[in-house]
Amino acid sequence: MAKVSRRKFLTIVASSLTLAIPLDKLQAQSSEEVSWKGIALGATSNMILFHKDKNHAKESLKTCISEIRRLENIFSLFDKNSSISKLNKYGVLKNPPKELQEVLNFAHKISENTNGAFDVTVQPLWLAHDKAFKTKGNSQNLEKYIKKASKLVSYKNIIINKKEIRFKLKNMKITLNGIAQGYITDSITNILRQKGFQNVLVDLGEFNSIGGHKENRDWNIATPYLKDINYLSLNNNAMASSGGYGTKFSKNYHHLFDVKTGTSANYIKSVTVKAKNAMLADALATAFCVIPQNKRMKLQSLYPNIEVYTS
Repeated sequence: MAKVSRRKFLTIVASSLTLAIPLDKLQAQSSEEVSWKGIALGATSNMILFHKDKNHAKESLKTCISEIRRLENIFSLFDKNSSISKLNKYGVLKNPPKELQEVLNFAHKISENTNGAFDVTVQPLWLAHDKAFKTKGNSQNLEKYIKKASKLVSYKNIIINKKEIRFKLKNMKITLNGIAQGYITDSITNILRQKGFQNVLVDLGEFNSIGGHKENRDWNIATPYLKDINYLSLNNNAMASSGGYGTKFSKNYHHLFDVKTGTSANYIKSVTVKAKNAMLADALATAFCVIPQNKRMKLQSLYPNIEVYTS
């Protein structure tokens, strides 16, 4: 599977990320700021920390980076030896990591609340579209590929428990690209919170924050796809975005699928969700993209504390 261009149109406003440094050369950017720039689950990622003890900040970043790599070994579709890749290959994963259980159980709840519109088993649809548009002439067979793949799509066909995760149907596959980055973002944010940081911005495909910027202001995140909104602010909350611009197979076909049609959902251009944590924001941003407008209000009513921005 080729690396997927993630939902990366949000950018940090008035920060010093341009001075961020490589993983193997962590250094303090100033007496109070330490930052990192790298890749997590295929997405360009950043972390900014403020702390009086520069050594503590640098060591904390190293801890976070190690944890990112550990979680990638569970959730990455790019790693053939990851837990999710093994599950997709064999249809069963014995003694699954608790993190994978947590994410799949959370995804199940979102699926239930969206009547199946959010569904992690859409990976066969991704593969069907990839096959159709990658091979010359195969785009004519897209409908046939979709029909075959759609038979494998249903979150209800995943068995999840401590002993194993198992697919009920042969050749089922999952993708957690619409939820795992939020989970990892939250995990890293929680580590930094436990280490005593009070001013942090974590951007690992999705955003989460501890406090605001040290300059007595919120973290300001630019939103170029949202009309009349230059930026959204974060302070002890999280943000995620989704849209068909992420991975495109052709002009009208992209990676966000309406499971009822089996093909790309083109109800909306983009969605940004602010929520208490990045996993919830991540999953709901995807969900709002794949459901028609007349169902969005009902979904939002189930989560009264979120903010939803669309374009």
